[in-house]
Amino acid sequence: MRVFASALLAVVAAMSPALSAQWPAFTTPNIPRLPDGKPNLNAPAPKTPDGHVDFSGLWSAGGGGVGAGGGRGRGRGDAPPPPPANQPPLATFFNVGQNLPGGTAPMTPWAAALRKERTEKNAEDNPDAHCLPIGHMQLHTHPQPRKMLQTPGEIAIIYESNYGLRHIFLDGRKAPAVNDPDVTPWWYGYTVGQWEGDTLVATTTHIRDGMWLDVNGTPLTDQGKIVERFRRPTFGRLEIDVTIEDPKAFTKPFTVRVNQNIMVDTDLIEFICNENEQSSRHYQN
Repeated sequence: MRVFASALLAVVAAMSPALSAQWPAFTTPNIPRLPDGKPNLNAPAPKTPDGHVDFSGLWSAGGGGVGAGGGRGRGRGDAPPPPPANQPPLATFFNVGQNLPGGTAPMTPWAAALRKERTEKNAEDNPDAHCLPIGHMQLHTHPQPRKMLQTPGEIAIIYESNYGLRHIFLDGRKAPAVNDPDVTPWWYGYTVGQWEGDTLVATTTHIRDGMWLDVNGTPLTDQGKIVERFRRPTFGRLEIDVTIEDPKAFTKPFTVRVNQNIMVDTDLIEFICNENEQSSRHYQN
């Protein structure tokens, strides 16, 4: 049976102290700290000069919960509940619907059959296993960290995994028209954001067909739309409620939460996946 090579390597990298900090020791500046020098994770979230919550920082995946079918959890009141205490690490990385009723996303028969086929082939066609860009949910739940850089007009997210790069535009531009034949679908789609109080709402459309939402192959098609609601309730915590719509793949929209934890005194390491890549020739069913 083929090993999930990319996922396995990611887990090893995330757990190895030798790989987690390649720079000489340094202390991240402008961090609220306790008397013992540790970061004060419960300090208030920082703000930008224009008054918005500042999401800048290095973040690691911190588990996730589930929202009521299609609901828009805001992090308070109708927020998705936390994941089960006994949930294994990376559960939603392998299965985006881990915490949904029935333990899977509400797939159409076509999507369920495709996911079954992908799983039976041991995910050998997962883009991550071929050094190609991976989808939003795999990026959010990947054990390798991600860095957010925020300006008034744009937030860039740099993912250590496969050196992924996403742009959330805050400059007032509109998303391309849904049926515009001149718009080329992208691996990460086209993402525009707007502020609702302290919540950043990022909407992504025009996603390339054939994407994977998780390692097991839950599909996302070119009919999909992803709405992410970013909140930073404290300095050390980031909550992202992700609502996924795709009439070809799912019978109804669904919402999952992915939590992120701040990382300090470290940084991303270089990840060049396709340099002298030797693994895929050995994949076996």
